[in-house]
Amino acid sequence: MELRMAVGRILCAMVTGSRLNCRDAAPDDTPQGSWWHVEPVRNSCRQPLEAVKLLTLARDLQRRKARERHRLFVAEGVRTVETLLSSALPIEGLLVSAGFGNANVDRPRESDRERALIETAATRRIPVTTVTESELESAADTETPQGVLAIAPIPSWPSPVPKPVGARFLVLDALQDPGNVGTVIRTAAALGVQATFALPGTVDVWNAKVVRGSMGALFVHPVLQLDWTDVAGFLAQHAVGVWAADMDGAPLQSAPLAAERAPLALVVSNEGAGLSPAVAASVTRTVTIPMAPDVESLNVGVAAGILLYAMRYQEPTPS
Repeated sequence: MELRMAVGRILCAMVTGSRLNCRDAAPDDTPQGSWWHVEPVRNSCRQPLEAVKLLTLARDLQRRKARERHRLFVAEGVRTVETLLSSALPIEGLLVSAGFGNANVDRPRESDRERALIETAATRRIPVTTVTESELESAADTETPQGVLAIAPIPSWPSPVPKPVGARFLVLDALQDPGNVGTVIRTAAALGVQATFALPGTVDVWNAKVVRGSMGALFVHPVLQLDWTDVAGFLAQHAVGVWAADMDGAPLQSAPLAAERAPLALVVSNEGAGLSPAVAASVTRTVTIPMAPDVESLNVGVAAGILLYAMRYQEPTPS
């Protein structure tokens, strides 16, 4: 009996990792001579094999190459996961820390919200696996995780077909700050941009910080990571005008952006480096945002928001 139990512990450790503190793995009524048989072994470890696979995958997805290889991303935090659950995207599974969703008199609203999240996942038949706090931290991007993360496939968006009137597009030219990129994508979605193109040199839009910064916009707004050659071909095919912000451009208020019925694309770039040469050569018009003389420039996220708002198509008011 002791030998059977010892071997059971070893097998359990091999499957799930010795750190999981497995308990006795074989029942007392296991027939003699069949201690090695899989079926009668009662695995009372804290985690099944699938949980370990999901946890390992979440850790791996912290790297861009892994996200590109698996075509998966991680959504982290209560609000981000809630938004993902409410979207049409499929979800591979959720990892939650021990205690997530448990009743807590000190934070009743948060506990109710967490339970509702788990119930939504159950309704959609999405696997929810509980791990320790330290294990979740090892897979999370933030220093103090909120106790939940989800793994989902990166959506494959089709090439957009410009709307007949007033189509708007956004091009990200080597934007490297994840927070800025997330904000710009969120703004583009809010202001009716039809699709966003992320050029090489731009941070991976499925980076965990970008996903959080987009506040769910990535789950509904098409973002395509393409070379400039492909984007330029699309813009030329559909006769899309290419606009960019420049200190020497025409004042924003003098450009009839809102009344422009033709499709337009706005290019935003790294504040320090400016537009890439190939992109700059394709720009058909530049505009500038008038500012106080003692202010040198605006954050790219703020500037993009102002320009995209000004570019929203509006039918002219009948006179």
